Amino acid sequence: MKKIQEVYQRQAYPVRVLQIGEGNFLRAFVDYGIDLANEKRGFNGSVAVVMPRAKTNTRFAAQDNIYSVCVRGKKAGKTYKENRVISCLDRVVSAYSDYKEFLQLAELPSLEFVISNTTEAGIVYSDDDAYEDKPPKSYPAKLTKFLFTRFEHFSGAKEKGLVMLPVELIDHNGQMLKKCVKAYAKKWMLGDAFAAWLDESCLFVDTLVDRIVTGYPRNDAAKYEQELGYEDALLDQCEPFAFWAIGEPSLEKRFPIATEDFPIVFTKDVDAYKRRKVRILNGAHTSMALGAYLAGLDYVGECMKDADIRRQLEQLVYQEIVPAFHKEDDSLRDFAASVFERFENPFVNHSLLAISLNSIAKWRARVLPSLMDYEQNTKVLPKWLTFSLAALLAFYHTVEKGNGCLIGYRNGKPYEIHDDAEKLDRVASWAALPDEVYVRKFLQADDFWGIDLRTIPGFYDAVLHHYELLQLMGIKSYIKKLGEYMA
Repeated sequence: MKKIQEVYQRQAYPVRVLQIGEGNFLRAFVDYGIDLANEKRGFNGSVAVVMPRAKTNTRFAAQDNIYSVCVRGKKAGKTYKENRVISCLDRVVSAYSDYKEFLQLAELPSLEFVISNTTEAGIVYSDDDAYEDKPPKSYPAKLTKFLFTRFEHFSGAKEKGLVMLPVELIDHNGQMLKKCVKAYAKKWMLGDAFAAWLDESCLFVDTLVDRIVTGYPRNDAAKYEQELGYEDALLDQCEPFAFWAIGEPSLEKRFPIATEDFPIVFTKDVDAYKRRKVRILNGAHTSMALGAYLAGLDYVGECMKDADIRRQLEQLVYQEIVPAFHKEDDSLRDFAASVFERFENPFVNHSLLAISLNSIAKWRARVLPSLMDYEQNTKVLPKWLTFSLAALLAFYHTVEKGNGCLIGYRNGKPYEIHDDAEKLDRVASWAALPDEVYVRKFLQADDFWGIDLRTIPGFYDAVLHHYELLQLMGIKSYIKKLGEYMA
């Protein structure tokens, strides 16, 4: 069988994008979008990829920087398959072994955008980074040296400023990145003119991204290559859904890569789209997963096929989470419908136990805001959002400790409970207490939730009621009964 570079060639475009990070997500999201825009929007830009940590780029060099993205899932209610060869990567360099070449990219007149994904811990300031380091360790320090190199090379020309589009999943990622860069510029005494250039000529833009990327399909690679007709060691797999919120409306014409298959919203209110994603997509996962697991299911796809869990999810999303928004509109229901389609993806096995990791912090961030808004708006407790905490308490209820975890049991078989170690120690100490005390201890732990949950009117009694009945009836039977009850 031929190799991919024997079948396809890279396209020659000016380098318009510097990409910090070579991981699966960027390759199936940003590079996919740019490649599509070159074909359909006339973007006419290629990408220079910088590996921020890896020392060698042999994987990319072996394939002349060409690879495939296999899109698999459901779209408009039907199974969707797409195979796209990504040919927009101009070069791949290491910030370490190709340090000189990395900085030389700053001298490219065509460069306009810097896109990064260095993990949530990547946008940090470290006092240990020095200007003399080749390169500095942190991403913001590397970027500061890169921008200063560009500033000096073009003598501070205003039109040579760059647009930073970080996609790391932290709040206000663009502003956090700018804060770090400004701190390094001050620490390294790079001058007032450079600081002014950062403020006046460069943009640091908050963004939000959403796409499930599963990466190299290791178990099915041979089948995929047979379908493609060539070998591809960089093959990447993702779902059809993609969404990018970019927090600067003025960039819509300058960065024209939005297409029907790669939607982008240019908005001043990125936070609104984050709330939508966290409450509907992540909130549905967190609210459903622990009860469904105790009821005998293992994967999200199984939940969508189970009549009782499916009904729970539909009532939860459409009758509780969406109405809890202060301004309910069709876009929320459209997004919710897309979430259900994503949950049904037959090509993704999303483990409920994977979703269960750090459930206390997840419930606080993803579920509690919807519950509180719903109760404040209606003066009624939402049954499923309330039940979700009872399910969490049932999932966590054990005194048995494992290696860095607690050990719970489902139908006599053990499962691991992973969370903050100090929280798990406290939960295990509460689990030996009577039910009403166990529930009370959990709810009054304001360091878990940010508040004492007993201050929500009627919440303690409602959670205790759910908790006792799911044990008495069995959680699967109780979910069925609760779904039949209309509040």
